[in-house]
Amino acid sequence: MHRALRHLRASATDARHARQGRRASTRREPTWAKADEGVWCYGLDAAALAATTARARSKGLFRDAAFVHPKTLNYELPTRGAPEIAIAGRSNVGKSTLVGALLGDRKLARTSKTPGCTTSVNFFSVGGPAARASCFVVDLPGVGHARRSKDERSAFGAASAAYLANREKHVLREALVLCDARRGPCADLLDAFAALRVSHRVVLTKADLATPADVVSALSATRDRLAAAKHACLLPVVHVVSAKTGAGVAALRAHIAANLTDEDATPD
Repeated sequence: MHRALRHLRASATDARHARQGRRASTRREPTWAKADEGVWCYGLDAAALAATTARARSKGLFRDAAFVHPKTLNYELPTRGAPEIAIAGRSNVGKSTLVGALLGDRKLARTSKTPGCTTSVNFFSVGGPAARASCFVVDLPGVGHARRSKDERSAFGAASAAYLANREKHVLREALVLCDARRGPCADLLDAFAALRVSHRVVLTKADLATPADVVSALSATRDRLAAAKHACLLPVVHVVSAKTGAGVAALRAHIAANLTDEDATPD
């Protein structure tokens, strides 16, 4: 009798586990999907994302870009309310080179063999001069690795933090956090953007020097951050680009354009 009861209980338990297993199997875990050249989205409709950015690309937003001298703005931030996209990254990640590639003029942003050339918050107008620009690309000072004093490096960080913390969300649409594709997401930078509650996405640079395994590792690390509640402002889209070869740059430009023109660049 007792043996029969134990058998029935075991059978019931096995059946319950089987049902749970079937239910779990129907709930698919989010995965990375390729939406465009060098564009990976996590848990999103890749086809819808590609269609949205294709529409933005056809509008040709990134034209007539120019550096805006601080004197033009009376040494203040733009006040017209035109949308802005900020670009941040470590001093050796190729930030200025990518800015030039995005704006279609490699000489526009100052580049150097010595990391840390960007020492202030620099504005680039797009679509005309600052007074009637359709948007601004904001090049933030590089973080770390610059061959400058500790006080100077701290000042660069303070300038970026002040801009990010005080810019209205309807103006600062999002930030691109540039990370070396060979090293993966920069934890310190992503933590800082999460703390400031600024919408941001990871852009992996120097793709021409990275291996497929490097990219897979970076996507895995980004997925882990997306799962953390404190990273709610991290967008589930990663770009893999090379400013040197141009790979992925056009797709990144299209995603920025979609955001700036109020297109839904990251559909649910």
